[in-house]
Amino acid sequence: MSLKKVSHLTGLSIATISHVINGTRTVSPQSRKKVMEAVQKIGYKPNLAARILKTKISKTIALVIPGVEPKRSTNYFFMDVITGVRNKLIEVDYDLIVSTYGESKGEKDLRALQVLKKQWVDGILIVPDRKDGEQIKQINEINIPCVIIDRRIDGGRISSVDSNNEKGAYDAVKILCDSGKKRIGFVGGYLHTSTGYGRFNGYKKAINELGLVFDESIIALNDCFTIKSGISSAKKLLENNIDGIFVADNLLTMGVMKHLMYDKIKIPDQIGVVGYDDYDWMELVTPTLTTIKQQAYEMGYIAAEILLRKLNGFEGNEKIILDTKLIIRESHGIIRV
Repeated sequence: MSLKKVSHLTGLSIATISHVINGTRTVSPQSRKKVMEAVQKIGYKPNLAARILKTKISKTIALVIPGVEPKRSTNYFFMDVITGVRNKLIEVDYDLIVSTYGESKGEKDLRALQVLKKQWVDGILIVPDRKDGEQIKQINEINIPCVIIDRRIDGGRISSVDSNNEKGAYDAVKILCDSGKKRIGFVGGYLHTSTGYGRFNGYKKAINELGLVFDESIIALNDCFTIKSGISSAKKLLENNIDGIFVADNLLTMGVMKHLMYDKIKIPDQIGVVGYDDYDWMELVTPTLTTIKQQAYEMGYIAAEILLRKLNGFEGNEKIILDTKLIIRESHGIIRV
């Protein structure tokens, strides 16, 4: 089966058919429909390798996210991000490759990018594992259009889409304070990522501005996001006389809630809790969990839009910060007027 047969069936030139199949030029909807119907009818399959060599366009985008370790699925959030990216790419007939890296193995850094450089991808969406300058160097060396998702890199001239993590954390502490909690602990990740750094900064800012006491003994920073780490963090904070906890991660929240229930702590009477991200299980526990919701789907969709603009010649850098939303349920307590 060849382009000549498609041309015979449609009455269109081989050049027009090639532009439709390869996406190298805008073609009228009517002509595009004719070509796609003919291609489907005869079962024509274009030679992808030949197309890439000729056009230097693969119509494939790579998304690089933190990896999922066995029995430690930390990527619920990123599944929504992936869906947003995928839905945008479907609109323009682009394919998506998802690659992962191990966050706990810093020596690997962004090695996944080096692999993707050899795979004919047109652009890369990435959730970097650190916010320091080394990331900038590695991304620049790739020389492929790139947009950062969920996190930021210090001083990087790279487009990014992330959440207002500082505001989300501030809102979490404030609602606990408004509910009469005075000794509010923090459970989160280490500060080498912009998300961890921003959420911790939001916590500190709220503690200071609301007239509470900042105490390092009620802060638990973790190098991995697991239920087990959440349990250990809850144990530490309970030993230091807290009456509220802000947990800046979904799986850590599970661990904290599990230990508080095991210890028969009355939530929110004895300890108020606010988590991060919003999932179905948070409405199934008793009491239901107050949490900070991010716009994960929108984050992926918008990042894909920006990357596609770059592939079409846009040379500027965009920094999009999506707002978070406080989802009020029961676990924070009763707000005191």
